[in-house]
Amino acid sequence: MKKIFLIIALLFTALPATAAEETSAHYYIPPSQFNAAMEAMDLGFANVFGLFRNATGSFEFEETTKSVTNLKFAIDASSLIANNPENISGLMVMLGTTQYSEISFIAKDSFSFTEGKADIKGDLTLHGVTKPFVLEATLNHIGKSPRGGGMWSSEGSAVGLSMRGTLKRADFGMTNDPT
Repeated sequence: MKKIFLIIALLFTALPATAAEETSAHYYIPPSQFNAAMEAMDLGFANVFGLFRNATGSFEFEETTKSVTNLKFAIDASSLIANNPENISGLMVMLGTTQYSEISFIAKDSFSFTEGKADIKGDLTLHGVTKPFVLEATLNHIGKSPRGGGMWSSEGSAVGLSMRGTLKRADFGMTNDPT
């Protein structure tokens, strides 16, 4: 079974976009705060790691119930980098980045964190195929933004999430091993 591990770390997710008096705040995830990586087994010998340099997303967060709704993110598959040109090429061929330049995830249903953990059920679109997918999520931190000035000067709250999922390549029409 050939698998890919998709690791999403919204290490410092912030920028509430709705008024403070509303019960849930809308958060935009700026590309500079969105980290997405992947791990794929190469011909059964070793894992190959890739990092996507361009991704963005949004969600709504209700702090009192620790619930998230309307989670959406998009990853620019062509922004993939790896530790050497051969790995970059192999991963890009496997993902079919010239034909399928975006990886996206949409979770329409609400989910709540219990003891800092949640399973996020949504639809993953990868390699031109959309399938139900589950991300294991961790609520890292809720609090005031530790950054001051610039875009953070008038923003108060921040939410940090980490997510991870595993998929079978064949389920998404990927048969190539990275080289």
